[in-house]
Amino acid sequence: MRFGSFLAALVLILIYFSFQYVKAFCNESWTRRFGTTIDTKSLTLLWSIIVSICAIGGLIGAFIVTPFVKHLGRKGTLLLNNGFAILAALLMSLSETAGFFEMLILGRFIIGVNGGIALSALPMYLGEISQKHIRGSLGQVTSIFICIGVFVGQILGLPEILGKESSWPLMFGLNAVPAVIQLAVLPFLPESPRYLLFEKNDVSQAKKGLCLSIIKVGKEEDDDIQSYDHVRDHER
Repeated sequence: MRFGSFLAALVLILIYFSFQYVKAFCNESWTRRFGTTIDTKSLTLLWSIIVSICAIGGLIGAFIVTPFVKHLGRKGTLLLNNGFAILAALLMSLSETAGFFEMLILGRFIIGVNGGIALSALPMYLGEISQKHIRGSLGQVTSIFICIGVFVGQILGLPEILGKESSWPLMFGLNAVPAVIQLAVLPFLPESPRYLLFEKNDVSQAKKGLCLSIIKVGKEEDDDIQSYDHVRDHER
């Protein structure tokens, strides 16, 4: 489930190992379509847009995550978010074949939205399905997977692996792998009991979610439900 933070870090680091090839692709695409080479300042601006558009997408993703988790649920939001990652990976990996650098820009924007949603929804989801005594420590796992993502990105970006002209589109396409894995695993995990109780008012499904998400004695499970009920009644 921490593939979201891993993917966010991977996306940030990979672009810097392919900057010379991406610039060459943008120049080639511009020349083929408009019949003239792009000047240095315009190329630098285009490269800046490709890099920074990911951060803009992340900001938008962080803003829109609230209605998503409210209406789709925590797990539903994460499932939908994997679709964004796969779509972005396809756009970026196929941009050279199609000859449109705009696909790379759009893909970077969408993967930024994916990162903004993931880094907001994942900690919320894990915190709500985990045992009380490990909820705080789970926050550290996000940072750990970000570091792992940076490390893996640096390895993949080596010229001996994927950091070369012939394989940079594949390097961007690999962003879909963590999303596909998470898309396959998430349906077997429970929805957040807090979401089921507070948003759906479904006590039976909330209890079922607690049974599936944590291994503990029955009294502790009932205490969690009672504490949720107490907070819900207080909010009313």
